[in-house]
Amino acid sequence: MATKKQKNWWVYLILFAGILLMLIPLLVTIISSFKTTREITGNFFGLPEEWTLANYLRLFEDGVIQYFGNSALITILAVGLIIAIIPMAAFAIARHMDRKKSFAIMYMLLIIGIFVPFQVIMIPMTKLMSQLGLSNITGLVLLYLAYAVPQTLFLYVGYIKTIVPKDMDEAAAIDGCGKFTMYWRIIFPLMKPMHATVLIINALWVWNDFLLPLLVLNKDQKMWTMPLFQYNYQGMYFSDYGPSFASYVVGIIPILIVYLIFQKNIISGMTSGAVK
Repeated sequence: MATKKQKNWWVYLILFAGILLMLIPLLVTIISSFKTTREITGNFFGLPEEWTLANYLRLFEDGVIQYFGNSALITILAVGLIIAIIPMAAFAIARHMDRKKSFAIMYMLLIIGIFVPFQVIMIPMTKLMSQLGLSNITGLVLLYLAYAVPQTLFLYVGYIKTIVPKDMDEAAAIDGCGKFTMYWRIIFPLMKPMHATVLIINALWVWNDFLLPLLVLNKDQKMWTMPLFQYNYQGMYFSDYGPSFASYVVGIIPILIVYLIFQKNIISGMTSGAVK
């Protein structure tokens, strides 16, 4: 009698094919970063005749550290503010929306932003940021915080209503904890799986985002992020592919490390936060 694994061999075959589809472009990018442009154009999928770090050395000479630092700073600040501020709003809404219509209305108005296409607000947003003098890193971080509210609030509210019982609030109150103390010492630590999920989702978005930095930061080269640098770098050296591939590898490594660290908590956070 065939086992269940033998019957589902085609499932493993599809998964293996999917893994190859994801890994092959990554491996080609990494290998190409150690090849000369002549080797890339002559034998794109082959191994380099001689492994070289010249592409990376040239990349560092062209100031990649500054743009890497800009992206890192923006990502850390934006994700830090998202995780520090939005869960507080989510906790207040989750605890009161069933009893007070004002909280339910506020919640609906905030998450309705999920359905607003970015193209609709792109031009007004750019003009407003320019008029406020926020066409800089500070303004970009605030924009990321604002745009993260709908989806992140939805996830946190669902997680709190599903996973964090109200009995904990009452037990903490009996022990003499105020609202603020109760939230930071009891409720906030209980949301670690959702924190990990939100961190990965938003870190990936902020680190790889191209359009918002293009609209807000493109006027000043010193404030470029890694995607902006890669876009302009490829334009400057359109016939020299080696340094471009090296810049892609440098941009991939940090977010890949963050994902590997927090990936254990992602699935539990996503499934729990999307129940209600």
